[in-house]
Amino acid sequence: MKGRDLYIIARNTVRVLLDSERLDDILEVGEITGRESIERALAEVKESEEGRALLADRPELNSAHIDFDALAALPEGTVGRCVSDHLTRHGLDLDALNLPRPAPDDTEFHYLLRRYRGNHDIWHAMLGLGVEGHEEVLVHAFTFGQLRFPLSTLVVFFGTLKHILLEGRWEVLQRGLRDHYDLGRRCEPLLGVYWERHWEMPLEEMRSALGLGAA
Repeated sequence: MKGRDLYIIARNTVRVLLDSERLDDILEVGEITGRESIERALAEVKESEEGRALLADRPELNSAHIDFDALAALPEGTVGRCVSDHLTRHGLDLDALNLPRPAPDDTEFHYLLRRYRGNHDIWHAMLGLGVEGHEEVLVHAFTFGQLRFPLSTLVVFFGTLKHILLEGRWEVLQRGLRDHYDLGRRCEPLLGVYWERHWEMPLEEMRSALGLGAA
């Protein structure tokens, strides 16, 4: 890793500690530190038929490609309705983590990196976690179990100090972090899930198929 990369990581980490809403800084650190993790995930995605279809079709998880009104109209208890309700309940924008990043070309690596960003709020919904600080830490504990993503290590470490220890959330500290990390390790790889094919699927059936039981 180059000296400038280390500088950017340190600078952005300090910024995010002061203001956890600085998504552009978070994404920049994730892109710098996450190359090996995404490369490993890419190899894993290619092992499944659904993953290979995902890479061939390259659907985008953003407002230009998803009909959110159609998701909101799905019956309660479906995957798509769960995602739609989560976004609406918390006032989230699925495009927020898909900020444009410079790339020399649109490789499978860059596509999967975008897909990872788009997956973030979907993983929140599938895990039944909201957007409070400690819940964000739990999602990243799960993400580290899934991908060994270095950015998640930083979020878990600093987020635990800020949102769990200082707020006295002892149950989250004692069980939640480990449980979500273990869940991420043992469930199916989620980055290769072609969500667009599963919006109408019953939520609990999908969770069961992916091994997303209670953490």
